[in-house]
Amino acid sequence: MPRLSIMLERLAIVLVITSMAGAAAILMMAPLVNGLFLLLRDIFGILFLPFSFLFGMAGQTEHARVMGNVVGGMGMELLSHPLRTLAAAIASAASAVLFVVALSAAGRIVMAASLAAGLLAFWLAGTATGMILLPGLIIEILYLLRPARPRGAMPGE
Repeated sequence: MPRLSIMLERLAIVLVITSMAGAAAILMMAPLVNGLFLLLRDIFGILFLPFSFLFGMAGQTEHARVMGNVVGGMGMELLSHPLRTLAAAIASAASAVLFVVALSAAGRIVMAASLAAGLLAFWLAGTATGMILLPGLIIEILYLLRPARPRGAMPGE
């Protein structure tokens, strides 16, 4: 039976670290991908400029509205809250670190801090990214409600 509890504890650690690290990775990748979209928008804008000039010289202006919609629609509402995204990624990583520390020796206060950091990351990241945090948060709640026995302790202690 002790072997099973060790395996479950290791599984819990892996799930918490995976969910928290996955959310942090997604949160940190979003600004990079958004920056790529903004770069592509600027490149397409430069590529459309000569054609827009030539069509304008020919007296045809209806193309400008269509090209403006294609180029102007790229990258809107991107990078709107970079500090919030960074804070959510840091809170997510801190939650995973605090969870591992709480399992080793620190106890319930650090586990509560781990859960608080995870909930802060959930709130800052929003519900879409926060759903990735959900398995880790559930495990943290379960460990906070029923802490793991210290290693080497007997069941009756």
